[in-house]
Amino acid sequence: MALNTFYDKFILTNNLKYRQNNFFLANMPFLICPAEVLIGLIETHDPEFERKLYKAVRRSVANHLIPSFKVGFGFHGEKLANFLERYFVASGWGTISNVDLDFEGKKAIVHVANNPIASRMHGKAESPRDHLLRGVLAGIFSSVFQEPVECVETHCIALGEQGCEFIIKRQQEFDYSDKRVRTQLEVDI
Repeated sequence: MALNTFYDKFILTNNLKYRQNNFFLANMPFLICPAEVLIGLIETHDPEFERKLYKAVRRSVANHLIPSFKVGFGFHGEKLANFLERYFVASGWGTISNVDLDFEGKKAIVHVANNPIASRMHGKAESPRDHLLRGVLAGIFSSVFQEPVECVETHCIALGEQGCEFIIKRQQEFDYSDKRVRTQLEVDI
């Protein structure tokens, strides 16, 4: 069975399993889900809901997903960031690339092309829509940087742009005069 080179390695080492009608990657359950199932979460245009969704995903990634990967694979820092980039690309989240990764400054710029969720709304949105991926990235980089960080989507395929771009850094470093920041983040400073 050939899935893609990332998952094929787990299949060959018997770390990707299907049992009791569930998929497991190194004993961590995961699912295969059509992007359309998640579209309703980004079509809401309800800033309060979107911020709650973002915070819940960020918390879940940081508190549950990342510890599973650390225990299962022993990755930290840059190795963890590289592994998770490959994991999310192989899992169908689009082509993810770290444009600027600054470990010392605890900030990153991440570009996502071919984002399957935002692509479904290409040109139909008035503001960046990928609050799920924002939460995932904030949770990942909070762990990678070992310090809480936030994520703001500055460019979005749903706006008709070529790709999505995410800025990750400490909350107090964001410019709250920027409407995108005010809309996407709660002021906790």
